[in-house]
Amino acid sequence: MDPKLVYAKTPMGDEAVRQSTRVVQRNLRMVLVQVDGKLTIEELSVKMENPRMVESALRELEEGGFIGPRLEAASVWAESGLPSHKEQVSALSQFSTFGPKSLSPPDRPKGDSMGGKFSFFGKPILPSSGNKSAVSSGTAAITSRELVPDKHDDDGKRVPLLKWGLLGLAGALLLLLGLVLFYPYADFKPAIEAAASRFLQTPVKVGHVGMTLLPQPQLNLADVRIGEAGDSRIETIHIASPFALLGSRPHRISRVDVVGAVLSANRLVALPIFGAARGSAADEVVIRRLRIERGAVTVRDIALRDIAGEIIFKADGSIEKAAFQAVDRSIRLAVVPTPQGLLLNIEGMAWKPAGMPVSFDSLQAKGLLQKNKLLIQSIDTTFLGGILKGNWLLDWSNGLVMAGDASLHRIDCRQLSAAFVPTLKLEGDLGGTLRLRAGGNDWASMWNSLEGMLDADITRGILYGVDLGEVARRGGGSVVRSGATKFDRLRSNITINPGQVIGRDIRLDAGMMTATGQFLARRDRPIDATLSIGIQTSVSSRHVPVHVSGILPDLTASGSK
Repeated sequence: MDPKLVYAKTPMGDEAVRQSTRVVQRNLRMVLVQVDGKLTIEELSVKMENPRMVESALRELEEGGFIGPRLEAASVWAESGLPSHKEQVSALSQFSTFGPKSLSPPDRPKGDSMGGKFSFFGKPILPSSGNKSAVSSGTAAITSRELVPDKHDDDGKRVPLLKWGLLGLAGALLLLLGLVLFYPYADFKPAIEAAASRFLQTPVKVGHVGMTLLPQPQLNLADVRIGEAGDSRIETIHIASPFALLGSRPHRISRVDVVGAVLSANRLVALPIFGAARGSAADEVVIRRLRIERGAVTVRDIALRDIAGEIIFKADGSIEKAAFQAVDRSIRLAVVPTPQGLLLNIEGMAWKPAGMPVSFDSLQAKGLLQKNKLLIQSIDTTFLGGILKGNWLLDWSNGLVMAGDASLHRIDCRQLSAAFVPTLKLEGDLGGTLRLRAGGNDWASMWNSLEGMLDADITRGILYGVDLGEVARRGGGSVVRSGATKFDRLRSNITINPGQVIGRDIRLDAGMMTATGQFLARRDRPIDATLSIGIQTSVSSRHVPVHVSGILPDLTASGSK
């Protein structure tokens, strides 16, 4: 085509612009609207940025009689007797996106809508070449929406679909929430109790079964009782990934949280997860991680409380790591299952055992927990300002029985007396060996029956309440009340019984003064001590028998003639 050729609309083309049903194909209408009798084909192609489409549309519109070269189109207008195209203002010219808007509003019928007509895309309705004068009646204004890409129409269709999709999703979520909240989980209690009993190899009763979805799905078991007598109990068990229980065996659970578990020591040792033989439990459930919060282990009426920890299992169900600690981290336990029992690696910092008046500043020890027995070995602890090393055994097969032995190094006598005998005022560094034994039906009665042997060796000390040097200086018949005796070394074999404390082989060294003897202290009765005090000078030496009596901390020393 000649790029300098100028096309103009024929009367039929002008009518087609105003009547959307005449030319409905998008590219033809776009080109037909831009044909104004002024633009050349080259200018029209540049304006629409698609020369090939413009030339193809111009040929088809010319064959349909909608446009013609400017001179031919003018003759057609003259023959038709209609006003020329220059005298009309197209309703489309104000809204075309390809050219400047008309400066004056178009004349159109009142019933015409500027924005309510949309074309149905298809082939144009073109008359035959021999019937170019056929013009359909009726007028319709074309809107700028006809020139907007198809995505607007698609968006209009998408909005209802999106709306219905969201409504459907919300309905599904509400249905699922209602199913979770109101589903009769109690119907599954017998099956859950049976599975838990097989896993723990002991009868298990579950008080309540429920499900939560947020922050993640969990199966919740509450008020769980373990054992025929229900001696162990768990407040709640939260099982993550509960839908894994619906699959085939073995059921692999990523995590189980146990909150508020109170287990007896014997029950803890008997748990299959700590045993070499797991029975059929490994064939049903494999747990990857077990977390414990606010746990407690009990022995009769005593308990190690507020324990938290984690057990990590291997793929075969055996334990890879088991570690526990108190909430305040005062004691930490690493547990290793062995055929003999549970091997414990114990570390403590400022740990105060239940029922004890003292705490361990630092503690390291190894233990072995068996049925009815706990053996603590290799105890190495900072205790009352000094060091204590030893072993301790607790047996509860028939009541409570304990036995222990320890070596003492530089124990602060002031702290020791304040903790165990507050009325005794004694200073110095205590060393020696200690052996203890006790038994009873409970923790209190066991300590009340305590028996022990202490080979005491105190250095650089002061005994308050009596002045032995003064009574020896005054001689026989003198009486000295209160005071203090400073010494370099004090040794004695002390026997501790439930009702009394006996000190034998007392040997006191205080420079030029020495003392030997024994004492007896009964509960709620005065102390009775018999001593022989010797004073050695450069010119003489003498020995004075002394009797000491009274109630701590005020004692009276009387010299005998």
